[in-house]
Amino acid sequence: MLIKEIKLENFRSYEFLEMPIKKGLNLIYGSNGSGKSTIIESIYYALSGKSFRTTETNNLIRNQTKQLQALLVFFDGKTVKVTKKTNNTAIITQNKGQKRENYTSLVKKFPTCLVENKEFFFSSSNPEQKRSFLNKTLFYVEQEGSTKINELKKIVAQRAGCLKNKDFNQIKYWDEQLILIEPIITDLNQKLCKDLNKALKNSNIVDVFVQNNSWLNELTIKYLPGYDLKDNFTDILSQNLEKDTILKRTTAGPHKRSFDILLKNKPASETLSRGQQKIISIILHLIQREIIKINTGSDPILLMDDISSELDKENANLMLKYLIDNSVQTIMTSIEKAHFATQKDVFLFHVEHKGDTSYVK
Repeated sequence: MLIKEIKLENFRSYEFLEMPIKKGLNLIYGSNGSGKSTIIESIYYALSGKSFRTTETNNLIRNQTKQLQALLVFFDGKTVKVTKKTNNTAIITQNKGQKRENYTSLVKKFPTCLVENKEFFFSSSNPEQKRSFLNKTLFYVEQEGSTKINELKKIVAQRAGCLKNKDFNQIKYWDEQLILIEPIITDLNQKLCKDLNKALKNSNIVDVFVQNNSWLNELTIKYLPGYDLKDNFTDILSQNLEKDTILKRTTAGPHKRSFDILLKNKPASETLSRGQQKIISIILHLIQREIIKINTGSDPILLMDDISSELDKENANLMLKYLIDNSVQTIMTSIEKAHFATQKDVFLFHVEHKGDTSYVK
C-alpha cells in the first residue's frame, strides 16, 4: 500500500501541510529542529496510534490548539484520517469517513517499518527495544504469537499485583500460568531468531552490503529467553520469590526476552564502529520488512529518521541501490542531502522553520 499524499493540520509545528509522496525514495532534509521528523512521526502515528518520540499523544497537538488531523491518501484511492482532540481518544476513519477503524485492524492493513535513532544501534539497544522488534515481527508472522504475547503481559501484570500485595496464594496460580506459557513464547522467538539468522546468510539485502562490509558474513543473532535455559524455570520462579517480592516484579522469565548481536561469537558492539552498527540496524529492519511482506502480501512503508547520521556515503549509496532496485517506498529524513542529491530516483523535500511553524518546499 503506497502513500500518495499526506495532509496535516495542527500537528506539532505544522499549522497546515499538504505534501505529495512519491512511489520511490522521498528525502526530507533540513536543519535540526526544523520539523523533518514530525512528518515521519505523523505517518507512523496515523497508521499505528503511537509516536516514537513521546508516550503522551496530547503533545502532538500544536500549541494553542485543541485538535490535530492527519490524512493519508494512497495511490489506490483509499484514505486514512485521524482526528485527535486534547485528552480524547483518536478517531480513525477510512475512505473519506465511510468506515470507523481501530488501530489493531489498521496496523494489520497498513504495516510500516520504522528505523529511528534509538533503534539504530541494535547492538547496544536496551532489551525493551529489542523485544519490541521481535514482538512487531511476530505480530505479522504468527497470529498465535501476538495472542500469546498479550497473554504473557497480563500474567506478568497480575503476578506483579500479587507480589505488591504479598498475596502468595494467587502468586502460585500466576506462577502456573507463567510456567505454561513460557515454552510457547520461547519456541516462537527461537524460531523467529532462526529465520533472522537464515536471512543474514541468504538474503539479497545482505548481499548488497557485504561487498563493502565483509564482516557481515560473521554476524549472528543469539536469542536470550529472559532466564538461563540451563536451569528449570519452575525452580527459578521459586528461588526468586523473595527477591521478586521485595522488588514487586518478576525478575526472570520470557517477558525479559531479548537478543544479542554477535560478530564471531563476540558482542558486535565491542568491535564495530557506530557506522557499522547502523548498517546492522538498517539490514535487520529491511529483513523485517521482507518477512512482513512475505507473510501478509502487503508492501510495508519504510520510514527512516535521521538516516545520514553515522552512515558514510559509500554505504548510503548501497542502501539506496537496494531500495531503488526493489521499488521500496521510503520516506526518510536527513540533516543534509549530500549523500542523496546525486541520485535521480530520490525526490527531495526541504523543511524550514520560521517562528513556531514548519514549512515544506
